[in-house]
Amino acid sequence: MSDDRVEPEQRSSPPDKGGVHEDQNDRNQESMQSEAVLPSNSSNSVGELHSGVKVDLPVEKKIPSVAEIFGVFLVIGVSAFGMAIMQSIRSVPVRRGWMSKDDIDEGFGLVQLYPGAMMVDLVAYIGYRMKKIRGSLAAVTGFISPSLLLLIGLSWAYFTYGTHPEVRNLVVGLGSLVVGVLLSVTVDFATQHARQRTAALVALGAFIIAATSRNVLWAVLLGALVGGIVDRTRFSLAGQVTSNSPGTGSGANILWRRMGLAIVPGVIVAVIATMAALGTGPLAAVSADMAKIGAVAFGNGTTIMPVLQQDALAHNWLNLSQFEVGIGFGQVTPGPFLSTASFIGYAAAGWLGAIAGGVAIYAPSVAMTMVVAEIYPWLRRLSFVRGAIAGVMASFTGLLVSMVVTLAKPLVSVPVALIFAGGAFVASRIFKLNVLLIFVVGIAVWALYLFLGGNVT
Repeated sequence: MSDDRVEPEQRSSPPDKGGVHEDQNDRNQESMQSEAVLPSNSSNSVGELHSGVKVDLPVEKKIPSVAEIFGVFLVIGVSAFGMAIMQSIRSVPVRRGWMSKDDIDEGFGLVQLYPGAMMVDLVAYIGYRMKKIRGSLAAVTGFISPSLLLLIGLSWAYFTYGTHPEVRNLVVGLGSLVVGVLLSVTVDFATQHARQRTAALVALGAFIIAATSRNVLWAVLLGALVGGIVDRTRFSLAGQVTSNSPGTGSGANILWRRMGLAIVPGVIVAVIATMAALGTGPLAAVSADMAKIGAVAFGNGTTIMPVLQQDALAHNWLNLSQFEVGIGFGQVTPGPFLSTASFIGYAAAGWLGAIAGGVAIYAPSVAMTMVVAEIYPWLRRLSFVRGAIAGVMASFTGLLVSMVVTLAKPLVSVPVALIFAGGAFVASRIFKLNVLLIFVVGIAVWALYLFLGGNVT
């Protein structure tokens, strides 16, 4: 942008077109919130003459219905696998005109600041930005339902008919595809969030923390500290949000009526979890334990999985080999990786346990997301908060690199799997193919390879 752009305080206020709000009565109060002003070089703005000066006004975003939100995330939950799901979550709302890519990336940085499964929390955040509590619940329900139902079916088949060694061979091929697509996502993140020297050093520090098996919370704190305090004036979020960006004024207001409503789901979750903890029997135990893990564990499915393993083995719900099968089912099915919690729940208390485990693992952080999303338009005006989010995004780049390395290690002894991973990377990064197409074709080719007697050992 040119230097003739004026700050919001220096011009008369443009119409509030950019916000995504459910209640028409809240528009006037929210017109000063940051979601009504896009970054200066955002691709979602148009030029307009105002008081003799050319300024950028936000383009009105589409407000989807609750049913549309549910349907869109249901499709994502059916079609996206593993960490590659990140690409779908980041692109689909942008393509439909719901939010900008910068909004999505800011949300992704935000959900890493508190416990829970990051992908599910990001889905909850997007849904909340669209239609508040109803939108958040619709998005999460659509997103997790396919994997929950599939895990219930697979758990029944496994515990009824015994182990199936073929699953492990199939998971090798699926894992190679995930590595390739995840590597593409990592490169994309690195080019956006780790280009500056300080951001690159934060990413390196996060990688070292993860590679040395430290709690990834330290990596998140490192990024937040550097971005929010040490280097807040030079950090930028995706190269766009800096200390001089629009929306840095002090006029943001928290709408306390809506804040009160946003707290309600959290209160309900806390009451149910407390009742389960005080109850007896395997159903109550699995509900309480999954809720506890979902409320305190940071990171993604890979970092939370060791906590699940320790809990399942301690209660004698699963042995180690059965837990490995549960991980395999979580990888071979679409949707969030932590659907393995449903497998544990089924082992503990049948199909009711599967539902309880699959819901309880996400419920606490989804409730947290509603509250955090409500106060974020106010928080983001604070320069150190914007810097902290940018630092967290840089640290996540390092965590992604560590995850790629971890997932790729088992493939080293299987050359054909490495070839598959490379093919998935090229298909995603170079040819920009749809993630679903990559996985459908890749799994079909891998299944044919196994059918023809291909070796994966």
